[in-house]
Amino acid sequence: MAVRTLYTDFKSGKMDLFYRDFYPALIAFAIHVLGSKYAYLAEDCVQESIYKTYLAKDRIADESSLKSYLYTAVRNRAIGILRKDNSQNNYLKQFETSEQDILAELIERETMRRLFVAVDSLPEPYRRIFDLSFEEGLKNREIAAMLGISESAVKKRKARMLNLLRSAIGQSEETAILTFIVWILSQNS
Repeated sequence: MAVRTLYTDFKSGKMDLFYRDFYPALIAFAIHVLGSKYAYLAEDCVQESIYKTYLAKDRIADESSLKSYLYTAVRNRAIGILRKDNSQNNYLKQFETSEQDILAELIERETMRRLFVAVDSLPEPYRRIFDLSFEEGLKNREIAAMLGISESAVKKRKARMLNLLRSAIGQSEETAILTFIVWILSQNS
């Protein structure tokens, strides 16, 4: 009786010895390469690699070449799975980011449009305070010097301007827009 080896059985299509002795090691290797996130794909990875190796069996010279070929096939297939997932994640992330950027830009534009409509409806002294503070970035003391009024008068006009803007903008958008305005005005105090 001839000695059965993994190599001769594999080449002849007898897989019982192969699956008993070598298959578990290939699964463990695939799990190692794929990592815990994709460990569930290890069997598919190994099965596909075995099939491709069997199709190339005539090019394999001996048992060590068979093992090397299989490990390389499993590694390449696992890396292919990881690359595919990585590129899909990058594509989806890029899509999500651009969608978020577009939405943020639309919200910012609409907020600014509503803000400037409300600013345009302000009486002249308050509109001037807004322009000097927001558009020109002047501090309260600089605005006071420019307008010839006290710094406390500038602060009172800013407070009154915010109240007028609240009324002009309305309750629904008030919080977001006023937060933005207050932040800008506080940067210039």
